[in-house]
Amino acid sequence: MLIVDDFLKSRLAEVIEWFPDGVYVVDGEGYTLLVNSAYEQLSGARRAELIGRHMAELVESGFINCSVSLLVLQTKRMESLMQNLRNGKQVIVTGNPVFNQQGDVELVVTSVRDITELNRITAELDKARGLSALNRHRYHVADAQETNLIAESPIMKDIVEQIRQVAPYPTSILLSGPSGCGKEVIANAIHQLSNRRNQPFIKVNCAAIPEALLESELFGYEDGAFTGARRGGKSGLFELADKGTILLDEIGEIPFQVQAKLLRVLQDMRVQRVGSMQVRSVDVRIISATNQDLRSLVEQGRLREDLYYRLQVVDIRIPPLRERPEDIEVLIDFFFDHYRTTYRIDKRLRAETKSLLFRYHWPGNVRELKNLMENLVVSVPSLVIEPYHLPPHIQRLQSDGPTVRPLREQLKSMEREIVLTALRQHRTYRAAARALGMDHSTLVKKLKQWNVKP
Repeated sequence: MLIVDDFLKSRLAEVIEWFPDGVYVVDGEGYTLLVNSAYEQLSGARRAELIGRHMAELVESGFINCSVSLLVLQTKRMESLMQNLRNGKQVIVTGNPVFNQQGDVELVVTSVRDITELNRITAELDKARGLSALNRHRYHVADAQETNLIAESPIMKDIVEQIRQVAPYPTSILLSGPSGCGKEVIANAIHQLSNRRNQPFIKVNCAAIPEALLESELFGYEDGAFTGARRGGKSGLFELADKGTILLDEIGEIPFQVQAKLLRVLQDMRVQRVGSMQVRSVDVRIISATNQDLRSLVEQGRLREDLYYRLQVVDIRIPPLRERPEDIEVLIDFFFDHYRTTYRIDKRLRAETKSLLFRYHWPGNVRELKNLMENLVVSVPSLVIEPYHLPPHIQRLQSDGPTVRPLREQLKSMEREIVLTALRQHRTYRAAARALGMDHSTLVKKLKQWNVKP
């Protein structure tokens, strides 16, 4: 344990007594040297209980739930975090290292400020307002109707307008796009914007249900239909979704033998349980979702062509996050604020950290972004998220310099935006094609290629 000159120690103790905030000093090994009267009053502990004790021992005994002093000794830099004291108070602690001539940490001086009352007032304000900062980037797509959609990019705003147009009708909708891009969120919005919003919304992952059970799960079965069947039979998911909506996720994984029966439901809105001759009418809005190219599955003979055309009456493609960079910033703010509020942890992202996150290409799309924001809020002890807190593969962007998308990808993106702008400005395909100086059929082909239906 560090030996501190008695005179220096007495002078230091005299100085810190003047501080209105709590002050806590440990040596380079983590043993308590000094505390002031403000800390005694704040914590309810006497300094005689603390001086000479190691911070790890105080954490283990439950006096505090975590130690910023030990964190500073580990990182050798200033650190801040929220701490819970034994008496139930919440405090913000900021530890500063004091170095000797050899560059080793000799002391850690920590300031301690009570935020118990501040947290209580903040909670009351949030409750009184009824709204929080989480809502500031949400895109309202119907009168007084909140769908939790976040759309800042032109591409996503076009999609939002499209679902607002089609949601009131019972038309089948196919949602396509890479994993994690937000297909389920779009499906939720379609259901909420329809007149079925107060009816069941059943979600089925076709890839998660064993092939042998999928037919009986979707359409139900009669008593004794097969070994192990429940006595009295069982209603299928289509029956349970009657008058509502059903989402068939991973539709490309549906077995070929089940496809004919699903086609019959789409055509006639009637279901027939396994082992039954009786046909039951249902009124169900069907939304399908996939991250596969269904046209390719049709060509391979893995998906019926007639079923494909029944599923994609309205085809909506959700682009990956890298194609809508305008959404990245608002999504980062939204999810970071969401988890800060949910877990009541007051943290912030440093500007350099956000800059790295904006440059990252997010291969896991919105799901990856959401999970990373939760990870940063709950696992980083510091109150300020620094670039070094980010995963190594994102930190590397600092040395790699600005990321540049391939020229062909940038040109395709620009071409798409120019075409969509022309379509918004002109009333017909032909008028837009003339303005762009291209043939009408070429424009139609491009729109089909992009899965765009203005």
